[in-house]
Amino acid sequence: MARKLKNILIEPQLQLKLMSYFFFLFILTTISFYGTAYFFFWRLQNKAIQVGIPDGHVFFSFLGNLKYDFDILFIVLALFNFALLIYFGFTVSQRVAGPFYKAKRYLTNLNQETETFRLRKNDFFKELEPIINDLKDRK
Repeated sequence: MARKLKNILIEPQLQLKLMSYFFFLFILTTISFYGTAYFFFWRLQNKAIQVGIPDGHVFFSFLGNLKYDFDILFIVLALFNFALLIYFGFTVSQRVAGPFYKAKRYLTNLNQETETFRLRKNDFFKELEPIINDLKDRK
């Protein structure tokens, strides 16, 4: 049975907070990389003026074209990186939130549970399995 869109997030508060950290890092690195490139082109233009290249020279047109090409490439790569961020942010948040959700549900119903506590193959916090199963055996 296919999950509905609203059920995609297991622990929405936890997952959205985690993904917001990823998003903040994405914005920070994107701005810093673009700022560095912008500074490079600005310095190159100023150096050209300092060495005496006159306004209207073909070099400035060439530099403008390079900057335009760079901007297009940068936007495409930023969109690609954003898609990667969404995919990996969602994947990591699922691997963190899944064990949290399952452990919370399992421990809430510990008296009725008959099965052994198991996490998915790629979930984080696999070290919780023996601890939670030990709790069940002690009751």
